[in-house]
Amino acid sequence: MAKIGFRYIFLFLIFSLIFFISGGVINYIFGVVFFLLMCFCFYFFRDPIRIITVDEHLILSPADGTVFEISDVEEPLVIKGKAKIVKIFLSVFNIHLQRAPISGKISFMDKEGTKYLPANHPDAAAKNVQNLIGIENGQISVLVRQIAGIIAQRCDLWVKLEQDVLQGEKIGIIHFGSQVDIYFPEKIKLKVAVGDKVTAGITVIGEIEAIKN
Repeated sequence: MAKIGFRYIFLFLIFSLIFFISGGVINYIFGVVFFLLMCFCFYFFRDPIRIITVDEHLILSPADGTVFEISDVEEPLVIKGKAKIVKIFLSVFNIHLQRAPISGKISFMDKEGTKYLPANHPDAAAKNVQNLIGIENGQISVLVRQIAGIIAQRCDLWVKLEQDVLQGEKIGIIHFGSQVDIYFPEKIKLKVAVGDKVTAGITVIGEIEAIKN
């Protein structure tokens, strides 16, 4: 289980005990609710072991979830030109850890946004609090966006600028419902479609060989 989950488990446990100790039907109901929330956190913050096959010719999914949009855009921060964006929606039933889609160096990090709209809101990607992580390796650059949702309103990064990461390595987590976007050069051969279920570090998002001359 992801360590950050213990923070919520401890919090819900304390609230549950307070309500149970206070006595009365209403307090008992709230006690049960917080106890169930505590139990759910054990499920939500799970961190299953995954066997990652590193392949320099592939871009792997940075997140578990469902692809809900694929677009052609201009990306000026990391790609610095025309790019494709794959948007992944994470429900509360998905694993919320993010993984590096390629091996390389963390070349860019930033924070944007001030809102906490629902993760599937059309303006969430532009206005919600979010972390931006650029990774490059001399062959390709990608940009990953962790976008906070309406519930816990927080996303954490576990990497630092100039740090080397291995493809499939855990780089962060988003607390509860959220969205993860990945940008990569437009010439990459896309391997997913809208509606596809993807798994972080496992599902192939694109083939890098397609951009070779």
